[in-house]
Amino acid sequence: MSERAAAVLDHVPAGWDALLEADPSASPAHRPILWQAFAGALPGFSWRVLAHLENGRLVGGAPLMRTQRGPWRELHALPMMLPGVPLALPGAHARVDAALAPAFEQFAASEQVAGGTWALYRPEGPAPEPAAFAVVAGGVREVETAVLPLTEGLEARRARIARKQRQALDQAMALPYTYAEEPLALGEAYALHAAQSKQWPGHRPLPLELYTGLLRARDAHGAVARLHTLRSAAGLASATFTLEGAHETFLWWAGTHPRARRSSAFLRLVWEIALRAHAEGRRRVNLGASLGLPFVAAFKQSLGAEGFTYPVRVLDARHAPGWLQALARFKRGGLS
Repeated sequence: MSERAAAVLDHVPAGWDALLEADPSASPAHRPILWQAFAGALPGFSWRVLAHLENGRLVGGAPLMRTQRGPWRELHALPMMLPGVPLALPGAHARVDAALAPAFEQFAASEQVAGGTWALYRPEGPAPEPAAFAVVAGGVREVETAVLPLTEGLEARRARIARKQRQALDQAMALPYTYAEEPLALGEAYALHAAQSKQWPGHRPLPLELYTGLLRARDAHGAVARLHTLRSAAGLASATFTLEGAHETFLWWAGTHPRARRSSAFLRLVWEIALRAHAEGRRRVNLGASLGLPFVAAFKQSLGAEGFTYPVRVLDARHAPGWLQALARFKRGGLS
């Protein structure tokens, strides 16, 4: 008779690296070095691992991040909408989902959290079964990201792009820009990103120290983050900060100089990143959500990216003390 158990661990379990390799939906957010960087740079952040074991063997798991500001606690898998869907060995996804969802809920209750998120982004393999995750207290909202598949090669992907879009890409690749990986340009890039993101409702850049730490972080699999730049004779035109996993490169944030936005500099930079990701064996590039902006979505489609919609569990405050529940209702704009 097989023994099955779900547990919340304060260490990375044996077999985690094998899980990352085995599950093609593993994203950069599943790398422990990323959680450790968050916990080291951001006050009130601490990480755990939700693990499912069968006969003592790790069969599936998901990262967790607990955040705390004063008495207000939240539980995320992971924060900032980084995807922490449960990973599983081939053929075990249904069992893992069914075991980890109630374990997540029990941990949320024990921590008396007042909110949180669980982004169930699984671009390959069986989709998360809604019934398995219905035990998590809260609601669901749909998020759409743009994914550029790389498994068939970029030339095949380019051939699928509409003629006008291919012409625009060809023109962008012919521009007199120089592409590089340039971690020492973080200050310049961050300034571009901060200036551009002022136009995005509700967005607040994370501390520069977090990105500095991520660019320095290394493990047996190499760097977890990169800063890609595009320069012209006039200086930095565009920059993108990516997170790197075994199967996916994730474009986390970017900034483009106003003078370069009219010259398709960012289009060129993203394609350069895709070329590099493909050369290194990634399965896809995740271009991120479009923030509800039609022109951003159209730009991603022009690269041959495909829209991918996934559910996000949004935790409510039912496990928090009564006065925090009232505060949560107030934050949502109602007193009922």
